[in-house]
Amino acid sequence: MALYIVVLVLITTVWLAYEIWLVMRDAAHGKGKTGSDKGTRYFNSIAIWAGITGAAILNGFPEFFFPGGRTSAGFFIGIAIMLAGLALRIWSVATLGASFRTTVETHRDQKMVSHGPYRLLRHPSYSGMILICCGYGIALQNWLSLLVAVLLPLSALLYRIHVEEAALASSFGPDYIEYQKHTKRLIPWVW
Repeated sequence: MALYIVVLVLITTVWLAYEIWLVMRDAAHGKGKTGSDKGTRYFNSIAIWAGITGAAILNGFPEFFFPGGRTSAGFFIGIAIMLAGLALRIWSVATLGASFRTTVETHRDQKMVSHGPYRLLRHPSYSGMILICCGYGIALQNWLSLLVAVLLPLSALLYRIHVEEAALASSFGPDYIEYQKHTKRLIPWVW
């Protein structure tokens, strides 16, 4: 079990280090201003940290373990979901390139992106975050941990999506409205 904890902590640390790097990258390039962000970057950060920390703490309650208790298969399914989410998040950020920000903002020369993961989803990087959180909860194999790990970040991301879609519609106008008609927010073909 100690090896499982090391693996989970390692992947979580890589993910959180990536998130911190994104904020530092924005700051180094004079980007990531929070003026039009309406606090979403801070709200997201707090919700993610609280969700992951809360899930780890609540994992100490065995009455909420998945049926059959903890299994290697359950752990590795959670880890695979975390890695898939991290890959989706990285792919999404790379696809946006210099236009990606950790805050809600657009710039004058920004082009609307509708290829790569943005072909199906308007917010694939957020889908990646939710997958990471879901995988974390599944790896812990505790229903209460899973709920906290997913619901806290999801609530913050839903608020951010609301703010972000208003900003993108304002910047890109009818092109973004049309794009919204052909894509889903977070789950391909569903929502």
